[in-house]
Amino acid sequence: MRQQLTRTNAVPTPYRMSDEERAARRVEYAARDRLHAATIRAKRAGERALAKEADAARLAAEVDRIRSEIRLGVKPPAGKLAAVDAAAMLLLGPQGAVGCSGALLRTLQVLVGKRRHPVPSLLAAGRWQDEAALRAALEAFRPKLAAIGLRVCRRKAGWRLARASSLPRNELA
Repeated sequence: MRQQLTRTNAVPTPYRMSDEERAARRVEYAARDRLHAATIRAKRAGERALAKEADAARLAAEVDRIRSEIRLGVKPPAGKLAAVDAAAMLLLGPQGAVGCSGALLRTLQVLVGKRRHPVPSLLAAGRWQDEAALRAALEAFRPKLAAIGLRVCRRKAGWRLARASSLPRNELA
């Protein structure tokens, strides 16, 4: 028995969306994409905040450990935030002094100046291979800097030594 093709059993024509439906669907997809992106941003911001808190806790623990190494009676000259005693290989900060190595000491000697210093001048001063080596050395020295009340302020305009904001000014005095 052969079936005759009629309108009822013919292959249906594909559905064509109207321009209004297409525009509505685009708006819906765009809204969903924005919501997803906002969710991802919030998650990453939370992760960054947690990482920042963990880093601050780690730094505080290192500072507590290093406090025994600080020489409290040694301070920079009046009116200066920091100074370098090259003969004793010491960096003098507002809360005391701490020892450091030769290459780092030469770099810090440049950073002690009041203005910002471009990275190439710091690389030349400490005879660093590249900026990554300089950053790694300063990152390793960061707990000692924080213990004496200093930090390295990095900007496009250059780097400089600044007062550490995490510790009170006269906590160790």
